[in-house]
Amino acid sequence: MIGQVLELIVEGRIVDKREIARQAGVQVETLDDVIDMLCQSGYLRLSEESCVESSSCSGCSTADSCGSTDKLGKALFVTEKGKQYVKSRKEKK
Repeated sequence: MIGQVLELIVEGRIVDKREIARQAGVQVETLDDVIDMLCQSGYLRLSEESCVESSSCSGCSTADSCGSTDKLGKALFVTEKGKQYVKSRKEKK
């Protein structure tokens, strides 16, 4: 399930937690725990600053309904390690 969640984020470019949870077949609260594990494992990282509408959001088509933040309002980013993990999962299939 952890790999599936990371794959949904990387390959599907899904940023809405509710949609990720739905596709992974878990509750949003469970997804928060999975995201915490992915961060601890180095596959995802939290931004150092709160994700509020900033200059980097201007021009983003989903800025008004952004769901790319965790429960603390921090933006999540996929690390290179996370991208490589998803790539290796795809190669094994």
